[in-house]
Amino acid sequence: MADEIDFANDLMDVEVSRAISRMRQQTAQSSEGSKTCVECGDTIPDARKKLGFKLCVPCAEESERQKHLYAD
Repeated sequence: MADEIDFANDLMDVEVSRAISRMRQQTAQSSEGSKTCVECGDTIPDARKKLGFKLCVPCAEESERQKHLYAD
């Protein structure tokens, strides 16, 4: 039973993180020209921003890790 509860808690954490990310992205998109990560608010290097990235490297790595952990 504890495994199911742990899985449910992990799933809720992921969903809350996604919702917060979406809210941050909407906020970042409303302020065009922002040079900060939509996830954590840290500054994104100009070269990375010019390529269209909206996440800093650590947040992008964490996002990819989460995608692999919770892939269907």
